[in-house]
Amino acid sequence: MENYDLEFVNIVSKGDILVGGYNFGTGSSREQAATSLKYQGIQVVLAGSFSQTYKRNAINNGFLVLEAPELINDLKDIFGMENLTKKTGMNATIDFLASVIGVNGTEYPLPPVGAAAQEMIVTGGLENWVKERI
Repeated sequence: MENYDLEFVNIVSKGDILVGGYNFGTGSSREQAATSLKYQGIQVVLAGSFSQTYKRNAINNGFLVLEAPELINDLKDIFGMENLTKKTGMNATIDFLASVIGVNGTEYPLPPVGAAAQEMIVTGGLENWVKERI
């Protein structure tokens, strides 16, 4: 994230949820774009949309990424776009069965996570998934 915000590494903490805008990961064709956030301790990335390559790399490496455009639009209205990285102090709860994320008393729709993607996330990625089946 150095290209985006030099202070990012000093602001994020293990267990954080990273919220991005639209076309998150565009231009990031390497797996490290997803795995570096995973190993930094980010739980999940929420964005309005993702580059398909980034999304596939994230899932293949057991890293959860979810599209939540309504949430992203509300957060832009609340926080603006002046600060590149901002720690909000907000808490979120994801209900995977209902495909919603709750933030500050409001529920936002999420796309359901498919069975194959769920397996990748739970096993820690495609490599671990294959090892379990050999």
